[in-house]
Amino acid sequence: MRQSTAVLFVIFICLVPSEWAKAQIDSLQPGITIEHALARGQNHSFSVNLEQDQFLQLVVDQHGIDVIVRVFSPEGKSLGEFDSPNGNEGPENVSVISVMAGVYRIEVAPLGQFENVPPGRYEIKIVELRRATEQELQAGKNQELLKARGLALLREVADSLSEIRLPQTRVRAQLQTSQLLWPSDEKLAAKLVGDAMEGVREYLASVDTLDQDYYQTYQLAMQLRQEVVQVLGPHDPETALGFLRTTRTLTSPEAGQNNSQWDQELQLELSLASQITARDPKRAVQLAENTLKKGYSSSLIEIISRLRATEPELAAKLAKEIAAKLQGEKLLKNQEASNLAIMLLRVANSPVRKYQTSISASPPAKTETTLLSEQEYKDLFEKTLAEALSYNAPPSNYYSPEKNSAQNILNSLRSMTPEMTVYAPASLAVVEKRVVELNTSSDPQSARWQKYQEGINGGTLDESLEEVGRAPREMREQLYQQVAQKALSLGDLPRARQILKDHVFNPSQRQQALSNLDQQAIQMDVSKGRIEDALRGVSNLRTSKERAMILSQIVNQIGPGRKRAVALDLLEQARNMVGVSTRVENQEQMSALLEIARAFSRYDSKRAFEVIEPLLDQFNEMSAAALVLNGFGQQYYQDGELAMQNGSSVANTANQLILALGTLATSNFDRAKAGADRLERPEVRINVYLAIAQQAIGGQVNGGRSEFRRF
Repeated sequence: MRQSTAVLFVIFICLVPSEWAKAQIDSLQPGITIEHALARGQNHSFSVNLEQDQFLQLVVDQHGIDVIVRVFSPEGKSLGEFDSPNGNEGPENVSVISVMAGVYRIEVAPLGQFENVPPGRYEIKIVELRRATEQELQAGKNQELLKARGLALLREVADSLSEIRLPQTRVRAQLQTSQLLWPSDEKLAAKLVGDAMEGVREYLASVDTLDQDYYQTYQLAMQLRQEVVQVLGPHDPETALGFLRTTRTLTSPEAGQNNSQWDQELQLELSLASQITARDPKRAVQLAENTLKKGYSSSLIEIISRLRATEPELAAKLAKEIAAKLQGEKLLKNQEASNLAIMLLRVANSPVRKYQTSISASPPAKTETTLLSEQEYKDLFEKTLAEALSYNAPPSNYYSPEKNSAQNILNSLRSMTPEMTVYAPASLAVVEKRVVELNTSSDPQSARWQKYQEGINGGTLDESLEEVGRAPREMREQLYQQVAQKALSLGDLPRARQILKDHVFNPSQRQQALSNLDQQAIQMDVSKGRIEDALRGVSNLRTSKERAMILSQIVNQIGPGRKRAVALDLLEQARNMVGVSTRVENQEQMSALLEIARAFSRYDSKRAFEVIEPLLDQFNEMSAAALVLNGFGQQYYQDGELAMQNGSSVANTANQLILALGTLATSNFDRAKAGADRLERPEVRINVYLAIAQQAIGGQVNGGRSEFRRF
């Protein structure tokens, strides 16, 4: 699942009759829930008839299958995709505002067509259908003017980037500005990328390899190089490749440990190849082949997947080359190779979907692409299985890295029952036996823990308690905490709490365990859409600091899937739970209020500004105080400039301010910019301007999505 937060997309569409509207598809009506089974390769369509200036919110509840929801115009044009990081359970929320009356189509399909997606079910229903508010309507008006203002601000930002002294902060701002400018001013965008490349070289030249923080410095250098490639690669892959190869100037702090530095370099080159598959598939394959000569990476499978629908012959060529090289590899001694073998076996035996671009009422066509011949697939399958089965466990207490590879291979093949039945039916029982043997620890102490953990996992709650009661006294408290976790997973929080109260005797450990349990219960309620229950759980936490901490994690999931009035009421409840009036008292409260402001911005930008504006002056005070305290316990600044990426409390607050004020740009550009003007630190202020410009333009950076998408 994509590691992104759930966001609200506002889609403005002009709807006119077309051929697909005549197709037989389900019609969504208020008050009616439609439930369907769904499997890989299927997609379901629904129609909704909207009047002018209506706001529609609908929800798709997933049950055992991860879906993606697409919105299509009458002409068959894709207007947007909706997918949140909640796996195969929970809601996908869709919001639409129509500026003209008409019909539009919603499509629900499984996410991940290249995986062995199990079938599941989903429910779809209309949550709210009403006249759009003035804020919602205004967000869709004067878009060209808003975009022009955003571009003007972006050019101001480009002129002021030299004010940022730290190369790592400046490089990221240059790259983000470049991405946003590229569609309208390629010359300036290219110059900014060139400046960013020089900034990376400047940063690399300043690195002290003997510094105690060298590991973090090295990782940041790798990230900056990758970010340059992400921006430059789609436009000039050869220059991007040259940049990668001429900036390999640092030695990995893990040098000599499984060749980790070269593995990272392979990943960087493969990320470039993956980026250019659509624009230059032959060059992408050349890059992939060159990296394959140097080593293995699971990123090769991503390139095959990207090529497979549009360039099946190139995809098959690369797959065959990988399979051929794996035949000569000792898989147990090379974990990347064993991982790649399993991934290739999976993807080579799964269908590929190719979406039509023509207007049609029919579902997208599905085409089969043979990546490996039957014999090639059989040979790779048999080799992988044989090597895993050849593993012999070392004596007790002897660490063997090969064991992990054997375990991973056999656990994976065990789950591929259809393939095992075809290619190795006689080995089914053997694989099952070896999996049990490998998963059973040979260390007596670990084996004892494993025995009781299996007892906890296997029986009822009462049987688990009885099993723990038979464990040695020194093991019981930890095992009882596992039983409490099991009770929580079964939805019985009171029983889970009682188990901890009865069986964890150290007061501080018991209180910490109870607090962790309560917060996990709140997160579970949120993941299942039970926001009211989650807020009741928050209100029961002992301290305002605890309440603020958990609210900062969950508040952005309050709202979607509920009527506007209900969402606003829930957000006010959350605001009141933070427990501050004019000044925040700690980092947790500041973080919670900034997230609450972002959540309010979906429904009531005025209220969002009321929450965020009092925090601006306090942030100025914090950043000034941090400059005085810098180095006394925590490092906030580097060379007199706020270190935006070091994870300090001030840096984290700055990054939250950037997101919050940026989000408000589409509802009130002037007020958002005025908020940025009040910030005293130029490196923070410039980044807020950049976020405001991004939202006004509606642009995306580094493959991400902006908070609102408008059409």
